[in-house]
Amino acid sequence: MALTSTGLLVVLGLLALAVFAALVLGRPRLRRRGAQMATRAVSVLVLNVLVLSLAGAALNDQFGFYVSWSDLAGARSPVTVTHHGASARKAATAALGHGVDVGGAFSAATLAAGRIQHLDVVGTHSGVHAPVSVLLPAGYSASSSTRYPVIEALHGFPGSSTSWLTGMRVQQALDGLVASRTIRPSIVVMPQINIPGNIDAECVNGPRGTPQVETWLAKDVPEYVAGHFRVDTRRSSWAVAGYSEGGWCAAMVGLRHPDVFGGDIVFSGSFQPEFTRAYRPFGTTTPARYDLIRLARTAPPPLAMWVQSAKPDGYSYPQTARFLKAVRAPLSVTTDLLKTGGHREPLWAAELPTALTWLAHNVPGFAA
Repeated sequence: MALTSTGLLVVLGLLALAVFAALVLGRPRLRRRGAQMATRAVSVLVLNVLVLSLAGAALNDQFGFYVSWSDLAGARSPVTVTHHGASARKAATAALGHGVDVGGAFSAATLAAGRIQHLDVVGTHSGVHAPVSVLLPAGYSASSSTRYPVIEALHGFPGSSTSWLTGMRVQQALDGLVASRTIRPSIVVMPQINIPGNIDAECVNGPRGTPQVETWLAKDVPEYVAGHFRVDTRRSSWAVAGYSEGGWCAAMVGLRHPDVFGGDIVFSGSFQPEFTRAYRPFGTTTPARYDLIRLARTAPPPLAMWVQSAKPDGYSYPQTARFLKAVRAPLSVTTDLLKTGGHREPLWAAELPTALTWLAHNVPGFAA
């Protein structure tokens, strides 16, 4: 019986009802009171396991975390790597202006102890007021002349500015690659993207009076970082990365703002916004500017992209396949396609070192 089949839900539900009925109506005929109590305790335990299994199977059926029993057991699926469009290095180094605006005179941030900084940032262009977490390289000093490349890392929904530190384990992955001289020490900037915090805004600029999240991510956050930390402002030293909803956001921000970002990493993202019933800023029609498949076909920008998806991932793969068919130079897309695998953080965290290695080899500002 397949992990995602309706039959599994039916079987688990019937078993749970049967055990519940036995507890309510049944009377153990065991003579010893201890045996009766033990039987009831085991029955209650079995009932709880069945109910939790039913709930887990229903959630998995809805969100597609695991797509098979082997996937649930942690089996590693083969990866197919393909390339579309232009050379990644050529796309990442194309001349598109001067890079990130500093937005004023440089003012070194006042840092707390440790490499992880939690900041409260007000966007001067978007008006967004939200937390931003920053992971600094080991030995970072505001007084040094060293300038670092930047990865702007976007979480999913629900999520927070620290999700990349916990679930994605970006510090461990990056430190390991820096130690092996695979990638240059980098600053990772992790802004809140769900604004307000309980809304899946899909990182778009909605009509007047709604959150201007695209401006927050593409202009305010980079300007703040460039104005307060020692960073290289050239686009070949900036990359945006994201997973799930953040994968859509990373794809959108990178493709629409290639003057800021030379590299783009997408884990199980989409290429058109997926608004929920709770938030539909444009009503039933989404502006064409947010159709990234159309953009890749009609006006592809010079951008080096690394895109991961899994064929059974119903959220990500169908749009990824359509996007790849539309890719044209000067856009460059390297894909990391898994034959199996669901839509979950541990899978993306396992692929993160591969993505960062690609970044170091193809976007010059990150080269060790």
